[in-house]
Amino acid sequence: MLIKEAEQALELINSGKWLQLEGAVGRHCNDLLEAKVIIKDEQATTEHGPVTFRDGYGRFVKQYRFKINEDYDFDLDPEEGGN
Repeated sequence: MLIKEAEQALELINSGKWLQLEGAVGRHCNDLLEAKVIIKDEQATTEHGPVTFRDGYGRFVKQYRFKINEDYDFDLDPEEGGN
């Protein structure tokens, strides 16, 4: 996985767009969260508050702010035993 791909997903997650979009985009963002490529940024959430947005169903949602996991090794291929 490329760091650029993770950065693009992070932007979608922190803007709330990942829950507004349907299909593969939202699932891909969720996959990166589950794989811990992108993790909660508790410090930023404490300092700036949660991200608030309207989801694809029109409901207001509050969520943590997220960041890229600095410990994730983007150079390893997951199919070869990497992250």
